[in-house]
Amino acid sequence: MTKEPKPQQMKALSVKNPWAYLECIGIKDIENRTWPTSFRGRVLIHVSKKGANFWDSNVCFIVDNELRKLNTPEYTNSFGSIIGSVEIVDCVQNHPSIWAEKGTVKVFSKAKNKIIEKPIYNWVLKNPILFEKPILNVKGTLSFWNYEIEIPNNTMMINIPKHRWDFELPQTLES
Repeated sequence: MTKEPKPQQMKALSVKNPWAYLECIGIKDIENRTWPTSFRGRVLIHVSKKGANFWDSNVCFIVDNELRKLNTPEYTNSFGSIIGSVEIVDCVQNHPSIWAEKGTVKVFSKAKNKIIEKPIYNWVLKNPILFEKPILNVKGTLSFWNYEIEIPNNTMMINIPKHRWDFELPQTLES
């Protein structure tokens, strides 16, 4: 008789595409947030219902073209799905990665009813896993949240080797 898998709670984080996909295949090694985290360990990566609002930047355009060459529409268009996981191994400011945003960002504070500057924290990501199939129709939320997941013994979670890109990324995202 086969044992039924036990559900377990895992932390999840909603990330906009294309960033979510790039994190799960090991291209993007930093998640930028305006709050620090002391959490270290594996988190599920959930693709937000909305994509990144800066698709017009040069880097996004180049990355989008490369993703289309990989022919992975189930991941690049999987809004509202859990597509993989990464390990958060550190949280720093001003990391040298090209994906790390530096300095501060201006945001509107509802509590203070004014625009304030907040520091940008760079969460360092390692050991990405892209699931063989996305977990579809998952509602995410802000910050970390828990997702109950059943992982049977025969479920495939695949490590994707870094894709050999046909281009070089710019040294900064401001290019």
